[in-house]
Amino acid sequence: MKKLIIEDGLLLTDMELTFNGQLLHFKRVLVDTGSGSTVVSTDLAESIGIVAEENDMIYRISGVGGSEFVYSKTVDSVKIGNMQTEGFALEIGPMNYGFDLDGIIGLDLLQKLKAVINIDELLLQSNC
Repeated sequence: MKKLIIEDGLLLTDMELTFNGQLLHFKRVLVDTGSGSTVVSTDLAESIGIVAEENDMIYRISGVGGSEFVYSKTVDSVKIGNMQTEGFALEIGPMNYGFDLDGIIGLDLLQKLKAVINIDELLLQSNC
């Protein structure tokens, strides 16, 4: 279970990911059921050694906030509250949307975690 906050009309929480044994905490992460994939900030990802490599596929994603180029990386784990998944592929991108976000939790991660969004109590919890 993880507490959510609403700030400027956005549903936010925090999450952690582990890559090559290094932990990274994201403080302002948008919970976005309209986003098909989970994206994290290039700048933050680079701080623990997540960088684009020669064989990484770079592609363009588009959404309400515009479009951007991203690349995909599989991280050791992603954790939100007491919910965790291992070996999860997420996208790394600049996240220049005009507001301060560390990442976006997309439908792919919400489904993998079997997450339930309880708007009344502002909680993200597992359906398991």
